[in-house]
Amino acid sequence: MFSGRLLPSLLSNLSSLHVLDLAQNNMTGEILVTLVELKAMTQDRDMAIYSLYENGSSYKYEERLIVITKGLILEYTRALSLVVSIDLSDNNLSGEFPKGMTKLFGLVFLNLSMNHITGQIPESISKLRQLSSLDLSSNNLFGSIPPSMSSLSFLGYLNLSNNNFSGKIPFIGHMSTFTYSAFTRNPNLCGAPLLIKC
Repeated sequence: MFSGRLLPSLLSNLSSLHVLDLAQNNMTGEILVTLVELKAMTQDRDMAIYSLYENGSSYKYEERLIVITKGLILEYTRALSLVVSIDLSDNNLSGEFPKGMTKLFGLVFLNLSMNHITGQIPESISKLRQLSSLDLSSNNLFGSIPPSMSSLSFLGYLNLSNNNFSGKIPFIGHMSTFTYSAFTRNPNLCGAPLLIKC
């Protein structure tokens, strides 16, 4: 188990990083602005083939990655360059939702659940067009859910439960594909698919 703060100097040098998984630790402090410097996560990705060369020799290696998302364990053995993931769930992270994270245009999985993150989801979250899974549950987020989220057409899993969101759910476009469980336990949230009328 890791504990302590995320160190900007360590993360900012990891320009080729595709997966950052520090879930279920005791990390504290705010989520760093330097995450935006993770260049491999800022680009939309197409499938690419990578080779490993050293001193004029070619080496073969097996790619394998396990990602836990959407309540499932997913194993990837090919096209790992397409998997771009940040999982900082189940820590003691605090501070506002990092708006700079919406510049990680290649992000596919984002899990910040079970922390103490405050603030609002920025409208610019709609820039994460590759996003397939978003879990922000069990935090202290508040305000309205941005209507711009309805344009996230690849989003297959959404969990905003157990926060302090308020107002009417923007149950339009792609947002209308999610059930009440994605929005439950937000006392001031109303509208479909919840039974609470506005």
